[in-house]
Amino acid sequence: MKSIPLVSLVCRPRLLRETASERTEIAALMVNCVNGLLAVASIALSIPVPFTPSLVAILAILFGPLVGLTVSSVYARIETAVGGRLGGKASFDNLYRLFAWSFLPLGLAALLSSVILKFNRLGFAAIPLAVMILLVFACCSLRNYCSNVLIAHEFSRARGAVSLALTFVMFIALITVTMGLVLLFFTYGVNDDPIGLMRLFRTP
Repeated sequence: MKSIPLVSLVCRPRLLRETASERTEIAALMVNCVNGLLAVASIALSIPVPFTPSLVAILAILFGPLVGLTVSSVYARIETAVGGRLGGKASFDNLYRLFAWSFLPLGLAALLSSVILKFNRLGFAAIPLAVMILLVFACCSLRNYCSNVLIAHEFSRARGAVSLALTFVMFIALITVTMGLVLLFFTYGVNDDPIGLMRLFRTP
């Protein structure tokens, strides 16, 4: 199995599509775990809290794989369902692999940007540098993912745009509702227990 240069994955959507189809589903699962590690590490470094590098690494290892697997699985499921309703041909496995390989460069860029800002040795120039790196890789990753999803579904640009927009809106709505329920539980359920949720956790 030959290695794939990261720059090629960013600049060549066709190579990314071929990589996603040729590599195994286990490889895609591992890449999504890595994406989660990178995302959690980037967020931890971006928070204005004096996290040490060792603590950031621990948080990334503990929560990163779970975040990566959850986000990739949920998003690919929604994309499969929405695309199928619109007549798309892509399977969940295909879209799951595309998601993994498309956003690996973005995860690395996000971590690099966070490191530049956290351990700033460039002064004010660090801010535009970090933003530029993140924006370039974000645009390339989104372009690669969107274009390859349209090809996988065999969609026209108009139908593909509708599918991608609906998928994104539904994903954000699901995340918002989930976070709202969790926040509601910890805000009211733990303190006042208005609907008796905490009784489930009490010993007789």
